[in-house]
Amino acid sequence: MTTPSVLTSLAELRDFLANPHAHEDLEEPILVVRLTGAIALQDRKANSGQDLADSLRALPAVTVLLTEDAENIAAAKHFDIITDNATGDLDDITETVIASPQASVSLVQLLRAGETMSVRDALMAESWVYSMLQGGHVFQNWLLTQKPRSENASGEQGSPPPQPAVRKNPAVLADENNDSLCLTLNRPERRNAFSAEMRDCLVEALRAARASPPPGGIVLKGAGEAFCSGGDLNEFGTTPDSATAHAVRSLRNAAWEMHLLRDHIRVELHGACVGAGIELPAFTSSITSTPDAFFWLPEVRLGLIPGAGGTVSLPRRIGRQRTAWLSLTNRRLLPSQASEWGLIDQII
Repeated sequence: MTTPSVLTSLAELRDFLANPHAHEDLEEPILVVRLTGAIALQDRKANSGQDLADSLRALPAVTVLLTEDAENIAAAKHFDIITDNATGDLDDITETVIASPQASVSLVQLLRAGETMSVRDALMAESWVYSMLQGGHVFQNWLLTQKPRSENASGEQGSPPPQPAVRKNPAVLADENNDSLCLTLNRPERRNAFSAEMRDCLVEALRAARASPPPGGIVLKGAGEAFCSGGDLNEFGTTPDSATAHAVRSLRNAAWEMHLLRDHIRVELHGACVGAGIELPAFTSSITSTPDAFFWLPEVRLGLIPGAGGTVSLPRRIGRQRTAWLSLTNRRLLPSQASEWGLIDQII
């Protein structure tokens, strides 16, 4: 595997960033600054400087600070990821960047910009980036590894998939109980994969609740062995084009509805909470989890970014650096660490 470019002091970093063509010197779009021992001590009180912050934010590459002393380094907040590499984080991050460079860089650029955006604007920006990446070669190559597309009558590939069979039960159950409302993701046979049908049902239920919020609040949970296993892979790549994909997100945005009702919703997580399965809950102010849950953002390895609001909701709970770490290491986060970070509020 290609070794990322590594600098060993902030002074060296400043010299590197002073070159307007610095990014062209990177073999891969990842830059690591390793501060250890005496070097870290020298840089502890170094003025982070707005020039350094602006240069790092403008660099079209994933920036990683490798140190055990981040809390004492003023410039640490300007990097995309901070790690001590105790568990091999750097290898996993580098593997992701090499496998999916466009999505990796797009992710950190979006997270940087999102710090100063409103929730609505940040969701729109996420939709633009996600839709654009659907046309990228990494995602298109991934699609080719999946089951062959159905053929139309003339035998041509790439036609829209056949309409799904009519379900006996809705994809989201809505049960009123006294003064509260319980919404249940209801595709247990697919581990509650987040399909277009489920999205539309959830949006409609949340819009109705927003018009008349139940006094006892809203509970969101999942039927079966998983809360939500992420986007329905059978539907990936089935929109006609990127512009249509963005238009659909603008019209039916479950993330925005979750945000508007954030103080009224309590989410109960269990089992797999993948992609949308944690991106949507993270908008709310109350999340509980069973000990068997895990949280995973695998989208970047597919050539995409979290597209169900995760680049907006997770940074507001755990910060952009941990959001980038979770996406680029491709690690599964367990409830104990998720609770420590503030991604969930309570383990039950």
